[in-house]
Amino acid sequence: MRRHLTAFAAFALTGGLLFVPQSASAAPAPRTAPLVSPPLSPLKLTAYYPRRAWAGDTIVYTLKSRNVGEWATDIAYVGGYVPRQARKVRITGPSGSYCEADGREVGCLLDTLKPGRTATVKVKVWLKGGARGTATAEFATASIDVPAGGLDTLNIHGLDTGVDLKYLKVRTRILR
Repeated sequence: MRRHLTAFAAFALTGGLLFVPQSASAAPAPRTAPLVSPPLSPLKLTAYYPRRAWAGDTIVYTLKSRNVGEWATDIAYVGGYVPRQARKVRITGPSGSYCEADGREVGCLLDTLKPGRTATVKVKVWLKGGARGTATAEFATASIDVPAGGLDTLNIHGLDTGVDLKYLKVRTRILR
């Protein structure tokens, strides 16, 4: 499962969590297969993007994350990787969201998403002038259930989204 550093950083900022490093002499915890339950509020991701773009132009990906579950999400996450031909990236989400781009990786933490509701995240990518071939991007969404005690009891080191992220791969042919 791919882990996004931006999601972990955003959790620390939004919840005021403290990262407490373990001492160097502490023995590592035994690795056991965690029992993972599906999220209470699964999300469905739909991506809108151009099929063709000129080298040096921009590609705008519109990512719509819809709550298809029976319950509201605690935290919704939309993120992924932009094409390697990108020279600049910008991500924007709805008000109240925390979005960040770091190199090719983008991520956005969204507030509560009620059942049947949709949140839209836009990713704008400026292509390099010498770009060629196919610009391939990957995006995923996840619903993260916060324990009953709130964000203070959320174990950020053992965080699991409930399921492995299923990446949606999108391809745009670069014209020259």
